[in-house]
Amino acid sequence: MKFRLITALLLTGSLTLTAQTRPAPAPQKTAAARTTPPLVVLLVVDQFRGDYVSWYGHQWTKGLRRLIDTGAYFPLAAYRHAVTLTCAGHSTIGTGAYPRTHGMIANEWFDRETKKRVTCTDDPSVTPIAFGGLTAKEHHSARMLQTNTFADELRNQASVAPHIASVSLKARSAIGMAGHSGDLLAWLEDTGVWASSSAFVKGPRPDVDAFATAHAVSKQYGRVWDRLLPPSAYLFNDDGVGELKPDDGTILFPHPQTRPGGAPDQLFVTNWERTPFIDEMLTDMALTFSEGYGTGTGTDVLAVSFSSLDYVGHRYGPKSHEVQDVLARLDVQLGRLFDALDKRVGAGRYVAVLSADHGVAPIPEQVTAQGLDAGRFTAASVNARLTEAWKPFATDGASPIANSNGTDIYFTPAAMAILATNAAARRALTDAAVSLPSIDKAYWASDLDTGVASDDPVRQSMALSFYRGRSADLQLVAKQHWMPTSGGTTHGTPYAYDQRVPLVLMGWGIKPGRYLTTAAPVDIAPTLAYMSHVNLPRADGRVLAEAMLR
Repeated sequence: MKFRLITALLLTGSLTLTAQTRPAPAPQKTAAARTTPPLVVLLVVDQFRGDYVSWYGHQWTKGLRRLIDTGAYFPLAAYRHAVTLTCAGHSTIGTGAYPRTHGMIANEWFDRETKKRVTCTDDPSVTPIAFGGLTAKEHHSARMLQTNTFADELRNQASVAPHIASVSLKARSAIGMAGHSGDLLAWLEDTGVWASSSAFVKGPRPDVDAFATAHAVSKQYGRVWDRLLPPSAYLFNDDGVGELKPDDGTILFPHPQTRPGGAPDQLFVTNWERTPFIDEMLTDMALTFSEGYGTGTGTDVLAVSFSSLDYVGHRYGPKSHEVQDVLARLDVQLGRLFDALDKRVGAGRYVAVLSADHGVAPIPEQVTAQGLDAGRFTAASVNARLTEAWKPFATDGASPIANSNGTDIYFTPAAMAILATNAAARRALTDAAVSLPSIDKAYWASDLDTGVASDDPVRQSMALSFYRGRSADLQLVAKQHWMPTSGGTTHGTPYAYDQRVPLVLMGWGIKPGRYLTTAAPVDIAPTLAYMSHVNLPRADGRVLAEAMLR
């Protein structure tokens, strides 16, 4: 028995060692003098598919290349929860917990009390704070986040108060990474106003006002987005089938940021957000407000969520020249960020982590062109099929559906009263849903609320995304490559193209290598917490010990 145990331990150790493609460097003396990292740099790239590294990595020469070549890279990393959306992903990275624990199940959901859809960061009780002398309208906080982030616990537990900044184009991204507090949480409202809320700042700050004025979106008017690299360096076609044409532009490069009237308006702001220029501005913001971070005796946190790839990917798809160019330009911006931090903090004296909140599906028309099954559907088509199946059980002739987005079905209280005791009605609705050409599986809330143990891997993933009181009564899973959109592409499923994302750690305390071990973004916060001597009270992930020097 002892021999078997020793053999098993030796085999485990050998597997960990062989997961590396290069020998581990000796710990740097400057890093060894500390027991916690001076600075944690958390980088999330919205909609970064895991296979982009192998598809487009040859186009990168700076920051992304440095991460992959000198960091601890987990090429098999993937989300385990099913509803792969921005709010759920960022909150999972920030907390080290699944949506089943942290409660941020999606970007929005139907609130049964108010009978309205709410976004994950909605909070009418807070006051929007605009920077640069403008007016903000959106009300955001972390009130619906049901556990603390790593940054929250660092603030609660560290003996030296940390500096924490989190910035993004999207409020749900900045909040998901930082949590309930921070020195600066900032985002760009849909109107192009840099903003925060009273949940995080007391009011306008002169330094942020100055930045917002100098970096006003209106000053971006007239820029032209063209390819950074020679056209021959890009794979696939610049005019892929099914790409969603901009409202006032073309699917082909170049993309001028102008308007027929000769001045910036709301459509200009919307189109500009779908360029790599926002990532350039976010890098400027990160460098401006992290001045002095990582130079004290404690551990500071700089979190940046780069949002361009998501907006561009939805419109042009994963095989577009636009997506490749966003990544090529992000490579440059990350190189600029790391070069600046090397000078401020010291190379190897900060730990950088890069991942994504989700991937993205291929454009359906491009899939069908290859002879595979794919397509689009509407919420109305799903609702009509369910309503028709409900007719034999209706008592008042009313629709049983209170709210639906095509896959998440919320029923009226009257319908739920019947469904609670009528198994035939449940079977009829289930059969009606899966009879649609677009739908593969259907799960009732009671199926998912009982736990995650199941022989059905999709049900397990769906259960990890389930949160009682917020999740829908009936949850449908579309067939692979089917989606409820009219053009372009989207994400949010338990399929590999949505779940697989990059996961790379680099710098302080990290052992470089390529690790073919099971890993997920839910493991990021527990790993950072361990490195920073912080306890996470409700973490579901693990410490990525195989990638650590100590």
